[in-house]
Amino acid sequence: MVRGLIVTIAMISFSCRQPSQEKINNTQEITEKHKSNLQLVGDKIQGDFDGDGKSEFAYMIKIKDQKGNPMGDGTPAEYEIQFSNEKLKPINVGCCEVRLLNEGDLNNSGRDEISIFQAPMNGCTYSMTTFTFEKKVWKELVNAFLFPTYCDPISDEDLQKRVFKENNNIYYYKTDLNSEDGKLIKVKLS
Repeated sequence: MVRGLIVTIAMISFSCRQPSQEKINNTQEITEKHKSNLQLVGDKIQGDFDGDGKSEFAYMIKIKDQKGNPMGDGTPAEYEIQFSNEKLKPINVGCCEVRLLNEGDLNNSGRDEISIFQAPMNGCTYSMTTFTFEKKVWKELVNAFLFPTYCDPISDEDLQKRVFKENNNIYYYKTDLNSEDGKLIKVKLS
């Protein structure tokens, strides 16, 4: 009788442990699935930009309308990146529209970095800059580099390949401006 009771308690104890392990595995799967469902490129993106473990939105807004012709006596429109978390200060990006990219945690800070792919006021050479949120301010992690598009559209996939982490180092591809075919040069961030 006592032996039967011990076996029963052991079975209950084992069966109680098993679902909790399944719950942990399911939680990890949900977290990974959640990360893969985040909007990573566009005029509105998601990420953990302040390292608090919660996802917030970053989005572009126009803060000043264009007046007249900016190539003449007018002034261009002005844009800013704002965040759903008010603790994150806006990033003023000046003229011209942008596409935002969540680069993930490039510098092992526990925070996602943001790249800004910005249209020129005139022409087909864009710029790209990567920012990190550090000590309550946005700092350039990868300084602005030119991104000639030759007036062709650039896919989200191509943009996501321009700034990356490899073997714990940060790299970016810049275009060789002396190359007629737009050859890319891999540059290690120092």
